[in-house]
Amino acid sequence: MMDSRETTGITGTAITGDILLNVRHLSVDYQADAGDVHAVTDVSFALRRGEILGLAGESGSGKSTLAYALARLLRPPAVVTAGQVLYSPGVERQAARTSVHGGRRGRADGLDNAPLDILRLTPAQLRAFRWNDLAIVFQSAMNALNPVMTIGAQIVDVLAAHRPELSRGQRYDRAAELVRLVGIAPDRLISYPHELSGGMRQRATIAIALALSPDIIIMDEPTTALDVVVQHEILTEILRLRAELRFAVIFITHDLSLLLELADTIAIMYAGRIVEYGARRELAGQPRHPYSYGLLHSFPNLRGPRRTVLGIPGAPPDLRDVPPGCSFHPRCPFAFAPCSTTLPLLRPATTQTSAEEHQQVACHLYDPAFAPAPPAEELLAAGYAALVRE
Repeated sequence: MMDSRETTGITGTAITGDILLNVRHLSVDYQADAGDVHAVTDVSFALRRGEILGLAGESGSGKSTLAYALARLLRPPAVVTAGQVLYSPGVERQAARTSVHGGRRGRADGLDNAPLDILRLTPAQLRAFRWNDLAIVFQSAMNALNPVMTIGAQIVDVLAAHRPELSRGQRYDRAAELVRLVGIAPDRLISYPHELSGGMRQRATIAIALALSPDIIIMDEPTTALDVVVQHEILTEILRLRAELRFAVIFITHDLSLLLELADTIAIMYAGRIVEYGARRELAGQPRHPYSYGLLHSFPNLRGPRRTVLGIPGAPPDLRDVPPGCSFHPRCPFAFAPCSTTLPLLRPATTQTSAEEHQQVACHLYDPAFAPAPPAEELLAAGYAALVRE
């Protein structure tokens, strides 16, 4: 899962072997008197330059908590209980970075070219890291934008805080360049958020995220509550900007169909864990985990042969008391004895060693120690169809 191959994204954009973000065994709890909520448990993945990584799953699966942990935006009672989040900007990127004091920004460990552990940054280092290296687009643009400041003032505010060497005129020129980049006319810089449409507000938040040309942008359901036409415009804009600026994206959504059009790599989350991870075309062509299969068949095809919409019966577990073994086993039509006692770990979905095959799944159906052979897709379909009929 943390390889350094060079591949090509679904829009033809090169994804280099340069790993920007390496998340290792990250866990996050919400502490409460009634019992800790284990929102994220032992999550690991790597994000490469130019890659769009999609995080999908039902509401409450831990997607947004994971994003806020990466950006150090969690507040009590949330607490990171384990793991590392290592950022590696590369030699060229690090050399080009300037701090608000005119020199290169200090690193948490004092080593310019060593990976930076975001979870160990001091408040001053974290302030320098955010927006410069990592930015976030929140799911509600109306709530994310300051209602009493114009769009232009909010962009200039970011530039003034992080680029004090720029003159007032240069900041406004940069603000005009940014809104033009996302498809907004520069004369709308004097508009307040309530004077913009939902799609324009979302574009404005993307412009703010791009203000300092970060390496990584986290997008937390940026198309929620937008109509399908505006959704398509926003997604097209994201792909165009990614190809032009070569930043990496972590795109969070509960709508798997969006990721099938947008992402290069998809991670499926359930009950705080990643249960399947692989290239978009691999997951779309042959989902391995029963939960992934259920998600993928919870919406109809717009093209191709007609198929039955199956859905997933039941509800996600209480994260204060996650079932032992595989947390999905109470809802799974293929659960057998080991599923209720032994926790499945991410492992290759097949024994093939093809350079293009890196799909991983946390399911005992793919563990030779428990199952002689992985299930065929026809068997997955039959199992879900029988469960839905019940």
